[in-house]
Amino acid sequence: QSASRAFSGQFRWSIPLLLSLLLGTNTAFSQKAADESELWYCPPHLASLKRQIDNQYKNENFDTVVALCTKAIAISPQESLFYARRADAYLILGKLELAKADFTTAAKLKPKIGWPLVARGRIYDSQGKDELALADYNRGIALGCLPGYKDQARVLERNGQLEKAVVSLTKLMPTIGPLERIPYLFQRAQIYEKLGRTELAKADKQLANDLVDKSGGQNADHYSR
Repeated sequence: QSASRAFSGQFRWSIPLLLSLLLGTNTAFSQKAADESELWYCPPHLASLKRQIDNQYKNENFDTVVALCTKAIAISPQESLFYARRADAYLILGKLELAKADFTTAAKLKPKIGWPLVARGRIYDSQGKDELALADYNRGIALGCLPGYKDQARVLERNGQLEKAVVSLTKLMPTIGPLERIPYLFQRAQIYEKLGRTELAKADKQLANDLVDKSGGQNADHYSR
């Protein structure tokens, strides 16, 4: 799959792509910020159960993960960790509505943390519910979940709000590492081309290509150069 398609404003997420963005260990989304630690707090009396959940998750026994999280929630229904973890498992099992409900609960339990809102927004996004997705992205970003800028930009571009999409991508750039910027530089270049700003498009492409070359050309075939 080419970068031009993967980062096109017309691209509609598949379930595997949704999961990779939500759960992948190499995505910015999976890197939990320090100010989100409250969301993932586990009380001592549930530590053993959490270890069981983590082990079952590593072994890809996701139905068991759901069952154990449900048990933990029954013991302590105010712990957002187990709703978020169960939502992850529901996503892998393809149960998007149940995942969405758990992200909603996590967001209500931790109203000052943006991660559950961006996670829920990505589900709306995958379902073509752009207005709801954008609302969640906007709120999540406002609460400090800055990876949401990439999602915000995608929906804005898909809906023809190109100037706003450029702003979102520009705000995203300082929050991620240089090599992580490559696809978003190409994306912004494409938007600049649509807006007729050829010099800005050329500059973004050059910077992206320079970064690809500095990386040793790793994954260069993934990008439209």
